[in-house]
Amino acid sequence: MASPASTLPASTIRYRQAADAWPVRPAHRWALRLVYFVPLAALAWWALPGPEPVGPNAALAARGALVVWGDTDLAWVGEVWPPLAAGLAALLGQSGLGYVLVAAAVVAFSLQGLASTMVREGFGGWATSAVVATVMLAPPTTYLVATDLQSVLGLALLVTALAGIASFVERGSTEAGFRAGLALGVAVMVDPAAWPYALTLGLVAPFFARHAGRRGPSAQLATVAVLLFPPAAAMGFWWYLSWWFSPTQFGGLLEAGATWFPGGVGPAAQAATGAVLLSIAASPLFLVAAWARAVREPWSLIAPAIAVVGLWTSLWLGVRQPGGQTYLLLVVLYVMLLAVRRPTRRRQVVIVVTAAVQLGLIWWVSLTSGTPLTSWLLGLLG
Repeated sequence: MASPASTLPASTIRYRQAADAWPVRPAHRWALRLVYFVPLAALAWWALPGPEPVGPNAALAARGALVVWGDTDLAWVGEVWPPLAAGLAALLGQSGLGYVLVAAAVVAFSLQGLASTMVREGFGGWATSAVVATVMLAPPTTYLVATDLQSVLGLALLVTALAGIASFVERGSTEAGFRAGLALGVAVMVDPAAWPYALTLGLVAPFFARHAGRRGPSAQLATVAVLLFPPAAAMGFWWYLSWWFSPTQFGGLLEAGATWFPGGVGPAAQAATGAVLLSIAASPLFLVAAWARAVREPWSLIAPAIAVVGLWTSLWLGVRQPGGQTYLLLVVLYVMLLAVRRPTRRRQVVIVVTAAVQLGLIWWVSLTSGTPLTSWLLGLLG
């Protein structure tokens, strides 16, 4: 007698596989994660100038120091936005190594997931290794692991949300839509740059519903609720706690807002546009795949476009500083949403060559763009 799974279409069976189904054995999966984790953690730790956290991690550690575990009056709640990141920082304390280890672990898990996707989709060993190398050997990766745990966590959650939205649009998976909303709900409590993504997703949610075959006002309203309710509820709950317990109410949020639009609205927009365009120009894998999709399936660019617009907005507002986040996001979007599946042998060769060009471009951009990443990299190289 045939099993229930055997009666499902092959595409459905493949989609329902766990994201970490490759390697098949759990021990091999952990070994692969360790292969990614060890060099990233070692290099980032070596790059630290001292034992304390540096860069954005230093600001995160300062917020974490405000958390008082066991304090029943919760007066510190209003000062620690976003609270989940501050809670993690409170556990890590002033250990720069601790921040590096957590960030490297997040990147290692994400890379194993990307490699799993490429192997299952038939990229081949050389193409898979080449794309992974564009992350492992790129200066932005080491920079973020060494200095910006908050951005690493936010990007990982954002990619989870965008993958869920893509599955909702392409396959009509309601479960994937809920997963996207929950990922956004956690993201706004981790990364102050996550809420522009949530707002952008809310604005275009009716478009998702139409492409997923859910038409009518009720379906569109339900889609908006699925995507926006988790982040709105998370932020609303934190605001309520701040109002109820903290004498400064929204001190942490207001402090973050004090740095909005660095240099002014116009200059901040120009700087954000330049940073995003520079990263896109240094990502030929993303450019070639996006162009092919635009010709054949333009609607499939919805999720990548949202990611780019949301990242531009966060840079414009000043809630995130340019440090290579755009580059890493583009690599992940290429693998998960844009790359051709089951590429031919010739296309695999093109992927390998393009990845090598991309790695050279990102090194050149990192050394010459004049961003904090450039200063950090030049200081590291002496």
